[in-house]
Amino acid sequence: MFSLIAGILINLFFASLLLHCSMKKNNCALLLLLSGFIFSFISCAKPLEPEYRGLESLQINKIGINESLVSANLKFYNPNTFALQMKHADVNILLNDKQAAHCIIDSTINIPKQDSFYVPVSFNISLGSIFNNALQFLLNGKAKINAEGFVKLKKSGIAFSVLVHYEGYQSLDSLLQQIH
Repeated sequence: MFSLIAGILINLFFASLLLHCSMKKNNCALLLLLSGFIFSFISCAKPLEPEYRGLESLQINKIGINESLVSANLKFYNPNTFALQMKHADVNILLNDKQAAHCIIDSTINIPKQDSFYVPVSFNISLGSIFNNALQFLLNGKAKINAEGFVKLKKSGIAFSVLVHYEGYQSLDSLLQQIH
């Protein structure tokens, strides 16, 4: 419905512009330039969400009594026909629907068009959340992982925020194979 209304408005705009240009030839070039800019701004498509492809190079950097420092590389694929930049991320990580970690990324990551890319992450994970889920991990052989938050992206100098909502399952075997 929105696209139909937008299409009608764009057609009305161009019809009135052509009528105005035929009446006043002095400002025609300026109005056409302005209309081209407006049309290109309106026609910009919202970027597709990068696809999560997996976890690599999982490391336990520091083991503590209450929490441990964990780092990994998250692999994604950018399906867009244009490159992006990630400027900031703020994401909560849940294991079996229980808060396990909070991850903040404040570095610029260049995202190539239609290609894979990696996001290095580092966070403190609560050992209590792991121990609370240990029996469930062992019985099911997998863990439910949720990520909730937002990411700030940049495309052609224009910054915007994208909500993150991921839910998936991680096999315990593949997770243990990743630990270095």
